[in-house]
Amino acid sequence: MSTTALERENHELKRTLRLMVSKAEDNEVIQAGFFALELQLLSCKRLKKLLEAVLVDMRTHFHICSVDLLLLDPEHSARQLLEPELLEEHANSLRFLDNSQLLNRLFPRKQMLVGPLEQTPQICSAFPHTTNRQGSSVLLPLLHGEYLIGALHLHSKDPERYCHKYRYDYVIHTAAMVALCIENCINHENLHRLSMIDMLTKVMNRRSFDQDILRELSRTRREDKPLSCLFLDLDHFKKVNDTFGHLSGDQVLRTLGQLLKSSVRKTDLVARYGGEEFAILLPGCDEAAAEHLAEVLRTKVQSLVFRSENGHPFRMSTSIGCCTGYPAELLEWSFPDIANELIHAADTAVYKAKHGGRNMVCVEPFPGQPIYGQAQA
Repeated sequence: MSTTALERENHELKRTLRLMVSKAEDNEVIQAGFFALELQLLSCKRLKKLLEAVLVDMRTHFHICSVDLLLLDPEHSARQLLEPELLEEHANSLRFLDNSQLLNRLFPRKQMLVGPLEQTPQICSAFPHTTNRQGSSVLLPLLHGEYLIGALHLHSKDPERYCHKYRYDYVIHTAAMVALCIENCINHENLHRLSMIDMLTKVMNRRSFDQDILRELSRTRREDKPLSCLFLDLDHFKKVNDTFGHLSGDQVLRTLGQLLKSSVRKTDLVARYGGEEFAILLPGCDEAAAEHLAEVLRTKVQSLVFRSENGHPFRMSTSIGCCTGYPAELLEWSFPDIANELIHAADTAVYKAKHGGRNMVCVEPFPGQPIYGQAQA
């Protein structure tokens, strides 16, 4: 072989080596990116954060124009974990299914669909907003064990990005991670919700109340708004248990819990504080408005007709205490101290209502602050 031929061959070998090294470096970058994406998905404990990572961050990671999700949610357990604003923001890219019929049609063999959109009408049937798009897509089944729980759709404007001549092991692996993380987030959040709910009345429990009052104090201080607290204590509740039995007493508590939830705003928090005592947090509600709501609730409870297990009708009344704090004026106070004083003042007002004849509303001013509006002593 001539010297010139050897030089050409050597030059070609060096070029091939450089390409292989460059490819290896690119693969390392891609692998590191996938590893980072996996860690991000696995770190999500809330469904909201996970969906944002999938629907928004994954587009940047894969350099594609859109990511869409189908989720099987027959009991609306996933939808209940998400704020209406998020559902509205991702109305096109996030779709929930009440049954598995569409998923079974899309994945009869539980295999992905890949190719240009005009060649994959199934994708357009699953996501109608993609009908007029150009480019290529891959639609992957989300599996929990052997069960279909959804579908992940990735779309690129490049018609060659997703086609049958390529392998997509990395995307299939990502879909498996998404399915696992969705199940984990839903289970984690549902368990957390159950730990914060009073199982008898289905309102929040005292643990939730103690956490939420600190959060609401922080928020109302930032917004320079008041925070009102109502305490409701059923009058002569022990007589119900003694006369009609504890099952009738439990039914009274359930009915009262649902009445309170249906009578306040979505931003308010209703909690069973203990026994027959309920607490309500009213963010942004001043003293006059809180006292008015307390009077409305007192009247509603008084007008209710309860029935014992044997069908015997009876009525109940409630004593209500009210206190309003203005956290922005208490900068030297810690939130736990404000919470304790707010609760103590509302409880003191209940005590006064009880000793004032029951079935009434009393207002107790927050220590160290002037009385705002018209307060009832």
